[in-house]
This record gives sequence, C-alpha cells and structure tokens, in this order.
Amino acid sequence: MNNNSSLHDFMASIDEMSITKKTTLLFLIMVVGMFFIGSFAHMSINRIKDNFDILYTKRMLPTIRLENLKDIYTVNILDTIRDIEKGSISSQEGEVVIALAQELIQIELQAYKTSLGIDESDWLIKLARSWGMMTQTRQPFFKTNEDDILTSKIEQKIHTIDGILLKMFNYYKTKQSSKAIDTLQSELYPSVYSINIDLTGLINLNLDGAKEGYARTTKVYDNTFEWIVVATLGTIAFAALLAIVLLQNIRLLHTRLAKMVDEKTQELQQLNRSLELKVQYEVEQSRQKDQIMFRQSRLASMGEMIGNIAHQWRQPLNAIVLIIQSFQMKRMAGLELSDAFIDKQTNEGIQLASLMSQTIDDFRNYFKPNRSEELFSVKDTVLYSVNLVQEFYAKSGIEIFLNSTHDIQISGYPNEFSQVIMNFFSNAKDVLEERAMNEKLIEVIITKEVNNAVISVVDNGGGISDEVQDRMFEPYFTTKHKSSGTGIGLYMSKQIIEKQMQGSISGTNISYVFQNGKRYERCAMMTILVPLEKKEEV
Repeated sequence: MNNNSSLHDFMASIDEMSITKKTTLLFLIMVVGMFFIGSFAHMSINRIKDNFDILYTKRMLPTIRLENLKDIYTVNILDTIRDIEKGSISSQEGEVVIALAQELIQIELQAYKTSLGIDESDWLIKLARSWGMMTQTRQPFFKTNEDDILTSKIEQKIHTIDGILLKMFNYYKTKQSSKAIDTLQSELYPSVYSINIDLTGLINLNLDGAKEGYARTTKVYDNTFEWIVVATLGTIAFAALLAIVLLQNIRLLHTRLAKMVDEKTQELQQLNRSLELKVQYEVEQSRQKDQIMFRQSRLASMGEMIGNIAHQWRQPLNAIVLIIQSFQMKRMAGLELSDAFIDKQTNEGIQLASLMSQTIDDFRNYFKPNRSEELFSVKDTVLYSVNLVQEFYAKSGIEIFLNSTHDIQISGYPNEFSQVIMNFFSNAKDVLEERAMNEKLIEVIITKEVNNAVISVVDNGGGISDEVQDRMFEPYFTTKHKSSGTGIGLYMSKQIIEKQMQGSISGTNISYVFQNGKRYERCAMMTILVPLEKKEEV
C-alpha cells in the first residue's frame, strides 16, 4: 500500500512539472543511463581489444612468420634449387637468390622468437600490476614445452640446411655438379621437408592457442552483451515513465510538425527531380566525351600503324621507281630491252612488291594474340633480308657482309624478325649517307653465347651519340625530319624482340674490323639476344 502511494505521489509530482522540467529530467535520465552504458561498454571493448591484440600479436603474427618461413623454403629455396638442377639458372645466380632467402629466414625467425616474450595479461591485470596490486605475471594462456622444443629443433635444422647449401654450392664452384646434385637430392630435399613438418607442427600449436584466445574473447563479449542489455533495459524503463507523461504534449506538437515536414518533403522532392535531370545531363556528357576519346585513341593507333607501314615501304617504293626508270633510261639511250634484262627487273620488282605486301600482312597481324610461333633459321632469315636490299644499297656504295660461322635455329616469328633486321639496315644506310662516308660498310654477325642466339648489325657510320643512345628506343623519338622518319622503327623493333620473342635489344659503340680488313675505331652496333629455349611460364 505504501509502495503504491509513493509511486502515485512520484507520478503526481512529475505531472505537475512544466514541459521544460519534464524534458530536462528525461534528458538527465537518458544521459546518466547512456553514460553508464557507454562507460561499461568502453571498458569491455578495451578488454576485448586487448585480448584481440594479444591474439593477433602473440598467435596470428607468429603464425604468419612461420608460414613465411615455409614459403621461403618451399618457393625461394626449393624452386631455386630445382631451377639450378634443370639448368634454368646458373649456380651463381641461384646462390645470390638463396643468400637473400637465408637473410629473410633469420629475420622471420628472430621476429617469431621476439613475439614469444609478449605479456598475454589483459589490460585489467596490467593496470592492477601497475598499481602494485599484483606482482606475478600471468602465464601464457596456451604455452607448453613443445613450443620451445620445436623452436629449438627448427633452429638446428636451419643451421643444418645452411651447411648443406654451403657444401652444395662449393661443389658447383669446383665443377663437381654430380656431387652437388647428389647432395641436394639426398640431403637438402629431406631436410627442407623435415623442417616444413616441424614448422607445420609449430603453426598448429599457435592455431590451438589462437582458438583458446578466441574462446576467452568470446566469453568477454558475452558478459559485455549481458551487462549492456541490463543497463539498456533499466534506462528504457526510467525513460518510459517520463515518455508517457510527455506523450500528450508531444501530440500537440505533432500536427504542426507534420505540416512542416510535408512542406519540406515537397521541396526535397522538387530538388531531387532537379538533381536527377542534372545527373542525366552530366552522364550523357561524360558518355559523349568517352566516345570521343575512344575514337581519338583508335585514330592514334591507326596513325601509328600507317606510320610503321610508311617507314617500311619507303625504300621498296624507291627501288621500284628505280626499276621503272631503268626501262625508260634504256629506251632513251637507244638500248635494246633484252628478255634477260626485262626478266631481271621484273623479278626484282615482284620481290619488292611481295615484301611490301608482306609488310602489310605483318603489321596487320602484329597485334593478333593467336599467331603461332615457328622454328626458323637465323642465318636464312638474315640472308633473305640482305638479298632484298643488297643490290639497292650497292647503288649508294654500301657493302653488306654476313659473318656466320654456323646456323642457329630459334623459335619465333621470322617475318617480324626480318622487319627488325631491315630496320637496322635502313637506319645504318641513312647514317652512312648523311655523314657521307668514303667507304660505307654494314656487317651482320651471328653467334651463339650460352643459351642465346646473338645477332649484331655493325656499321662504320661514326657510332651513336650519347643523347641518341639514351632515347633511341623511345616511341616517336627520331633524329630525322618528320618527312623521312616517324621515330617508331626502333621502338616497334624493341616491342617485337622483347614481347613476341622474349629476347632483348640494345645499341652501343665499338671498335671493329670488317671482313674487308678495314678497322674503324667508332662503329655503331645494334645487338639482339634471343633465347634458344624459352622458359615455361609458371
């Protein structure tokens, strides 16, 4: 009875308050309740975060370190050793890679050992310890002697593997390849597999520890959720008492607010319609700009392709013009047009026209990814290119020599390769004519170095200047007038050799003795390296 009377008096006193006081009281109740909820939630979240940090730094990061160690042994060391065994890379190159891998192993192992010393106590225990309320450090929530045993075994096996690697590379250095291969097969592979097993066991221990840490974090979360629910329900209960009292006052304001909301809603709808129209307009403008840029890109690509064809057609067209003029000159000189002369000139014109037609086919098919490679003779392909231009170049006083001790077969695209050689000839011819050399010489050298075919084109035109050598493979860079050069010949040659044939191309200056016995101190040499056996893509 007294409780009912007290509650009635409390509700009556609240009902007598003004709307301002009622709102203030409701606000204070909500603030106090939210402060309590927020404070408790903050403390609990900090504890969850601390547990998570411990779980991450104590278990997950070490697990990542151990996984990195496995990857280093599996990828960096085993794959490198297999590449050395297959002959894909030399033992010296492999030794450099493995030395880097060994440094990474020591870094990862040291980082793992450092993480073992992290204090796993949560923030409440750490706070109590800092105030002197606790002195004993809590033991790790999942820590056995097996961690230390496995870590010690792994360190010993790392040392053993390092010794095996050192012995193996010493065999390679002393040309004892059979002993080196026997060492890696009988000692290295089993040791790496063994250390991976130990690493896996240590990873499993860390994962078990992570599971226990996860269970502890889950428990803290559940307790936090329960207390937050209790605090929230209490705050709602107090707020509901005042909400009932304020309900009548709020209803009086509802009509006026609803009218204001309707007005604002209409304004927002009008604004949204206006924004939609603007967005549609801007989208349409952006689409038109994209289409223009796409057309410009296509036109630029077509222009580049036409420039390539023009660059490759210029000399054959000049040669055809000279062939045609030779008939006129014979007639004007009153000489008889013999069948042999007509056949010779006709065959040469047909060859040049076929070359021009092949040029179009080559550049048309250049960007098609489904072209098949074929095995072709470097010497035959170079000789074919020389035969096409030799007579025409002789009219300019240019001699072309071919220096090939033996034939070499490579896999790739002979037509594109021929275009690269022709481009070298064209550039050499331009330089020789521009610098008016008394004796104009071009020599092609075909050799074999290790696993590469080496094709070099040397001319005695005075070499390559420093500013040109730094930029000669850039697109659109040329030392010629725009009417006679586009600056994309060497750029396209580089793309063909590097992208299509997985080789390399370079230019330098050398001192060279040509086949006619003349020595020149400064000659330009363009060199192509093409692998005899291409590496398989992983």
